[in-house]
Amino acid sequence: MSIAIIYIAYLVIGAIAGVLGGLLGIGGGIITVPCLLYVFHLMKFPQPYIMHMAIATSLAAMVFNTAAATWAHNRRGNVLWNVFKKMVPGFVIGSIIGAIIAIWLSGVFLEIIFGIFLCVLAYIFFRKKAVKFGTHKLPPSPILSLYCCGIGAFANLLGIGGGTMVVPLLTSFKVVDRNAIGTSAASTLVTTILGTISYLIFGWGDIRASGTIGLIDLPAFLIIGIVAFFCAPFGVKLTHEISPEKVRKIFAIVLALTGLSLIFL
Repeated sequence: MSIAIIYIAYLVIGAIAGVLGGLLGIGGGIITVPCLLYVFHLMKFPQPYIMHMAIATSLAAMVFNTAAATWAHNRRGNVLWNVFKKMVPGFVIGSIIGAIIAIWLSGVFLEIIFGIFLCVLAYIFFRKKAVKFGTHKLPPSPILSLYCCGIGAFANLLGIGGGTMVVPLLTSFKVVDRNAIGTSAASTLVTTILGTISYLIFGWGDIRASGTIGLIDLPAFLIIGIVAFFCAPFGVKLTHEISPEKVRKIFAIVLALTGLSLIFL
């Protein structure tokens, strides 16, 4: 597989992840991890570390994406910072726990878990109804922190940032869709930064391949991250022009097919 084709693939992955990240309030990991897994297989990276590298590189690249999405959503008044502050402690603890667990699990086991997660997520995305108005009522802080700790751990276990779980959580508490998406983007920025640092430290010295630091592949990180950064605001703009609910249904079908392929192929 030539370097040119690989870099073009990274460009496409970054563009799709950036737009969907801004549109749906997700970090983009559910796009980047399966794609990077496939590309890294073709590049013949060390088999035992491929899934871990896909997760770590995805988290690192999505720091750009979530930063751009957070900035854009904040400009439009979509981020509920008072809610965000209550969620951060749980995300911090959970993110570190998730990365530690992932390092000790085999790549094959992580692929199966990721595939099952995508199938479950596809069902949630397909059935989810939009919240157009309402007064949000959050649970007590200890319970909310417990939710966020679980999300942070699972997010960094699979390299997905957490937005795919934060949005359904917030909408279940009657937070309006656009505010849930904006607050999710800010929350995902926290989990991606913490996950990147964790995988960088825990994977240091394990991979001795050109262009890698720890478990992070630098070319993929830079290309996907920078492209996603510039594409994320387009996704944010689309939240005010098209229905995220319609996009979610189409996206759910793609997630289901991807999840099944990871489980059975």
